[in-house]
Amino acid sequence: MQARLVARLGEPVGGFKVATDPSGEAMWGAILQRDILSTPVTIGVEAFAPVGIEGEIAFRFDRALPSRTKPYARSEIEEAVTALPVVEIVSSRFRSYQDTPLLDRLVDRMSNGALVIGEARSDWRSFDLSNLPVTLTCDGETLIDGIGGHSRGDPLLPALDFIHGVQPTRGFELGEIMTTGTFTGLIFGCPGQRYVAEFHGLGRVEVEIVG
Repeated sequence: MQARLVARLGEPVGGFKVATDPSGEAMWGAILQRDILSTPVTIGVEAFAPVGIEGEIAFRFDRALPSRTKPYARSEIEEAVTALPVVEIVSSRFRSYQDTPLLDRLVDRMSNGALVIGEARSDWRSFDLSNLPVTLTCDGETLIDGIGGHSRGDPLLPALDFIHGVQPTRGFELGEIMTTGTFTGLIFGCPGQRYVAEFHGLGRVEVEIVG
């Protein structure tokens, strides 16, 4: 159903948000190319309702991975991608995000509104992505200050699950981005607020919300 929705929208897809459900199966939502934005960015509430903020680590394909039946090794995937800090803007086309059932959210591209990307780091393999110091601030006030925080520990694991699940029928193109789940939890923002998600050493992303 999600694939049919994306086809009817007629917009090019620039990436995916991926996660693992409670049963261990990978699930994903398409991110439209028009909704991939560079930090710093201003987000208008007229375009997104609600405006959810999640600090995440994403992976950009710097070379294509063609479709094949043999599962890609982790080392092959690591060689093909570059990590970067992002903020996912969680939004909904339904009247109420909180009251929308999980499967309906999945059809709604997993409630993706936009993806705000930071600078990619070619030296990302020198970082322990599972144990990065992470902070999220709102108007200078610290909301989250911790080490790691991803539900799987390693943020690359959901990407591996996703790639292995779909690679017999589709490949991945140069420049596509996969974001792999929150380190900071989901926080809903309001007009007039400015959020900064920082993965210390790796990079930061800034989002301002306006009315």
